[in-house]
Amino acid sequence: MSADEPYRPTALEGFDFTVSGGVGTLVLTRTDKRNALSRAMWRALPEIIAGVDADDSIGALIITGAGGHFSAGSDIADLDVPIADFWQLNSAAEAAVAGSRTVTIAAIEGNCVGGGTEIAAACDIRIAAPGSKYGVTAAKLGLVYPPGPTESLARVLGDAWARYLLLTASIVDFDQMHRLGFFHEVAEAPLRAAQALGERVAGLSRLSQLGAKSVLGGTLSDDVAPPRWLDEAYRAEIARGQEAFFAKRAPEFGFGAGDWQD
Repeated sequence: MSADEPYRPTALEGFDFTVSGGVGTLVLTRTDKRNALSRAMWRALPEIIAGVDADDSIGALIITGAGGHFSAGSDIADLDVPIADFWQLNSAAEAAVAGSRTVTIAAIEGNCVGGGTEIAAACDIRIAAPGSKYGVTAAKLGLVYPPGPTESLARVLGDAWARYLLLTASIVDFDQMHRLGFFHEVAEAPLRAAQALGERVAGLSRLSQLGAKSVLGGTLSDDVAPPRWLDEAYRAEIARGQEAFFAKRAPEFGFGAGDWQD
């Protein structure tokens, strides 16, 4: 997708999407339900992420909520479905966020509970406002969370605290989550801070970012030699970086998300 035709999602029920400074911002907008996600919203997330990834003019994606809250999680009215349906929707959405080829930044304030905590944990970077609250309250409803998102939460928080949240259904305050290292930055205005960080991220090498995400995600390892296309892309990208470094100017990298080959 060219920069002349920027990505605009067609399915926007419960969302707002804008692009500024090379940064996309996806806002959850169900403010009457503290941005609880409907089944339609869970279903739309993978398509939205795929569209962002296909647009090389978008170098970072912010996910946030409107009205002073990130998200209260899944809409409770939508949970009376076969568990296989619930697992499929939530797992696909979380996997899409976690596996995005675009750097993802969660800008968090207010309630970040249940599926909200899940989505935030799936993002690469989290920026939170003081006073925000967290928890996975599935045990208050008799809900069993899908394996993928549950394991992702454990990777971010560690097994011990993932167990605590899941088994006690406790709401954990900002200070405790800060001590646990759940978020990377603290800001009174997390969306503004996320925009500034996103613009900086968008100016860096997409090849380096995708390489790091692939190594951390387990799709690149020392067990397999780098493929020829990656060596060719590296040589071209490092030449741009070296040229800019010695010229003491900002680099103009040329590798796009669509150039990455799985």
